[in-house]
Amino acid sequence: MTNMLACPSCGLDKTESIVHRSSYILRCAACGETIVTTSFMAMLDSDHECSAFIDPGPGKHPPPETLIARGPLRLISTAISAVARNGTLVLLIPEAKD
Repeated sequence: MTNMLACPSCGLDKTESIVHRSSYILRCAACGETIVTTSFMAMLDSDHECSAFIDPGPGKHPPPETLIARGPLRLISTAISAVARNGTLVLLIPEAKD
């Protein structure tokens, strides 16, 4: 079976969500290759809980002090956009559901 989100460069299927300027990007967590990109505006109505951090790089865990916001994406999108607008990469980490 073929995985549609497998990285075209290294073949792994582990992805990370990144916001850069006004783009929402899925990238490979192993090599950093961009897999798919859409507008961040397309994601703004989401109630998915996540934490937003300044991106430490592909596959790396962000330190706690780089937390930008935590909560439903639709409620923290303004804070994310404010940071991402200047070119800072923002890593979105989904929160575990109870």
